[in-house]
Amino acid sequence: MKNSVFIGIGSNIGDKARNCLDSIKAIAVDKRAHIRSVSSLYATSPVSGIAQEDFVNCALSIDWDGTAFELLHLLNKIEAGMGRERVVKNGPRTIDLDILLFGNALIDEASLTVPHPELHRRRFAIVPCIEIEREVIHPLYNRPLKEFLPHIDDSQKIVLLKDRKEFPDFN
Repeated sequence: MKNSVFIGIGSNIGDKARNCLDSIKAIAVDKRAHIRSVSSLYATSPVSGIAQEDFVNCALSIDWDGTAFELLHLLNKIEAGMGRERVVKNGPRTIDLDILLFGNALIDEASLTVPHPELHRRRFAIVPCIEIEREVIHPLYNRPLKEFLPHIDDSQKIVLLKDRKEFPDFN
């Protein structure tokens, strides 16, 4: 059974935009993943208290023919292959791939929480998701993601970096 999935993608080490696009290509190679849409790329400020460079973030919408845990395994494998090191929690990273939404699933396991527990508090995750699907619903709160934006601190900066129309291979 195929599930509609939103994946959050971010990078703040090296060629950040290229890292994001390369991770999308790596996901697309898996036969269980069918890309529906890719958001624009955004320059975003970090939300942790750790001093680090700004991020490039985007979101990917796919149909996934497998379980959430199989997808998590794939994403972790791609991160490792792209040189992600988990040295400092919320620290700088070559690539960060997060399952934001997995259909309407509510998963609360040690290795995976879906919806992503910080999704409704993160402008850099919400904006790309609603760019792809304006009325996407947060299944835990049963509210459209866009309704959370006015409640997010203005310190979370997000600026359009590259419009998704420039990614014809993905959209």
